[in-house]
Amino acid sequence: MRHFKTAFFLALLIPILHGCGYRFSGEGSGPKPGLKRIAIPIFENRTGEPELGSLFAGALRQQFLTRGDLQVVPEDQAEAVFRGSITDIHTSSVAHIDVKQTIQTRLYVTLDIRCQDMETGKAIWQDPQFTYFKTYLQVPDPIASFDNRREAFEFLAKEMAIRIHDRFLSNF
Repeated sequence: MRHFKTAFFLALLIPILHGCGYRFSGEGSGPKPGLKRIAIPIFENRTGEPELGSLFAGALRQQFLTRGDLQVVPEDQAEAVFRGSITDIHTSSVAHIDVKQTIQTRLYVTLDIRCQDMETGKAIWQDPQFTYFKTYLQVPDPIASFDNRREAFEFLAKEMAIRIHDRFLSNF
């Protein structure tokens, strides 16, 4: 009798979850059902930090290449194109040894990201102020601090790409 109740409960639960639109993060058809081919050119970089446009676009390309059914193709073959612009980076001191020496810095990156339909030119998904941050160690050695900052940018590129990918496919 106990197995019957469990089976009955599962038989009711599966259609309810399926019908309510529940999906795992990063799954779904996205804002334009039937979309198959996207392009992700290098992002515009409006900051003084070199190479961020290629770093962030590359991370987003990697997400779409490894997770999901959309093909990443050159722009002239795409049905939609992701256009991104790194609009701002700034830092704030998080922890100090004394008044003059910072040991942790929080790095913020803001993107203006949108996916445009190539046929109509209209945005089918966008977030003009997508901001995320990462804290990194600020050490007395300038080379080590530079490396820590670069690792923070790489982390942000990957994490922001994951969130863009998942939000796009989940249609949020």
